[in-house]
Amino acid sequence: MPENVTIPEQGREGLSLPSPINMDWTYPDRDVPHPVYLLVYGPSSPDHTWRDLHWSVGWQPAPDAWRHIQVDTYDVKTDPAPQPRYVFWGTRTQSAGDGDESAAHLPLGTLDREQRRKIEALAWETPVMYPNGDWNCQNWVRGLFEKMVEAGIVSQQTVDEVVTRAETAHGALPGR
Repeated sequence: MPENVTIPEQGREGLSLPSPINMDWTYPDRDVPHPVYLLVYGPSSPDHTWRDLHWSVGWQPAPDAWRHIQVDTYDVKTDPAPQPRYVFWGTRTQSAGDGDESAAHLPLGTLDREQRRKIEALAWETPVMYPNGDWNCQNWVRGLFEKMVEAGIVSQQTVDEVVTRAETAHGALPGR
């Protein structure tokens, strides 16, 4: 198994493109409790395993928006190696409809804004690794889950149940 080595600046070091658009100014995350989910997105090809599915932590600050905590794939051949790589740009809000409705929504709990802000802060403490053919977004989300459990935001039992469901639900997810 390849060794995991942290990539500087959550993968952002040396990149030429700006972060994806964040629409939190349009859909602010208000001070009300929201259900928070592990979102598991369907595969991009029919030949897949559960390791090929994209994982994201998210909630809906408004009916037509999702706030995501995730790593993204970045692949600009003219930027410094390694390419492609994973990047954490920070938490961002997007309009609904980018596949969120077809993702599996696995509940982590209903959390208040202070708890959600703590998750956002913990995401900055969750390292992104150099690409090695093994580490991916699922490993990053699992690292975030460890920090969430340590902070008392979610229970280990909830995380274990959600991860088990995510690992076994891939056959039921529609293709992207």
